[in-house]
Amino acid sequence: MKLQTLQALIDIEELGSIRAAAGRMHLSQPALTAAVQQLEEELQAPLLLRSKQGVTFTSFGQAFMRHARLIVSQSQRAQDEIAQLRGLWEGQVRFSTSPAIALSILPQALASFSAKYPGVMLSVRDGLYPGITPALRDGTLDFAITPAHRQEVQSDLVAEPLYQSDIVIVAHKGHALAGATSVAELRECQWVLSSAPGGPGAVIEELFAGQGLGAPRLGMVCESFLALPGVVVHSQMVSTMPRTLFEMNAFRDGLCIVPIQEAMPSPTICVLRRHDLPLTPAARELIGWIQHVALAERRSPRPG
Repeated sequence: MKLQTLQALIDIEELGSIRAAAGRMHLSQPALTAAVQQLEEELQAPLLLRSKQGVTFTSFGQAFMRHARLIVSQSQRAQDEIAQLRGLWEGQVRFSTSPAIALSILPQALASFSAKYPGVMLSVRDGLYPGITPALRDGTLDFAITPAHRQEVQSDLVAEPLYQSDIVIVAHKGHALAGATSVAELRECQWVLSSAPGGPGAVIEELFAGQGLGAPRLGMVCESFLALPGVVVHSQMVSTMPRTLFEMNAFRDGLCIVPIQEAMPSPTICVLRRHDLPLTPAARELIGWIQHVALAERRSPRPG
């Protein structure tokens, strides 16, 4: 079982074509076909179905791909770690992050890291727990930065606390209750949640429950942090969002923080990874930069 053949299968899955995968790997199509057939003989099972429409994976192939992705990613991670321990800062770091972090503190952290370690390739995508769990398990992602309750994280994953998210209630500046000082005053408002009820973007449910107010009135679920501030500024609905997102979004001038006196829940932002896959030095360094920027933002003086 050769790593090159496993990588070829990953490329075939991504590109949908043996020819395209062979071109990416600088192999001839017959050579790649022969390598896949050799692997099929070794496994005694067909992995691919070939037709005029392209290539698809058999049920055996789909099951095998979970192992192929993990083997390839672990091999690459091992090579990267050894190189970095030798002082050669190269390789890659692949991770996901919550949209709020991606739109607020992440750009500065990435810029600082890349300036110091230009040889490390970074790959980042949006994602929240538990949706990113399959990609952590098969090695597609090295880690995820996401809100998570440590006691609820599945046993094959590790959640390392990074920092507490500072959550605020936000309304448009002309809202009749923009100056409310108690969450009870907001009981009749409609709320925009940034995740489904019960998810990380629905922390207002926890505050309402703690104050004996029942469930907040749901007006909309908006899972796009790009759209959320605009929805609030152009409606009578109110929402919660991380303070960093409030301070950095394009609609900042039309929004205000509702100054309630009750303490808002503070979700824990965690580094989530497989418990049996240690992070490379580069991944740890990047996480340190993300944490540094997040804590610097929290220590900065707040306007007004």
